[in-house]
Amino acid sequence: MRRVIGMEIHRTFGQGVIWENGLTRQEGRVEMTRTALEGFGRQLKKTDKVVIEATGNCMAVSRVLSPM
Repeated sequence: MRRVIGMEIHRTFGQGVIWENGLTRQEGRVEMTRTALEGFGRQLKKTDKVVIEATGNCMAVSRVLSPM
């Protein structure tokens, strides 16, 4: 089943939520460091769709997560 992951981005952390099978659940906080974002990205499935908030550092987050 496909999942949609949403991330609200703040300066020092992101707040994630997952929509799957019609239900949402909190994913928790992800620190805005390359290491933490790469760890978050490794948990993603190839079929996941990730939606991030358009904000000041969203392009940096996108560059880290895009190859995942």
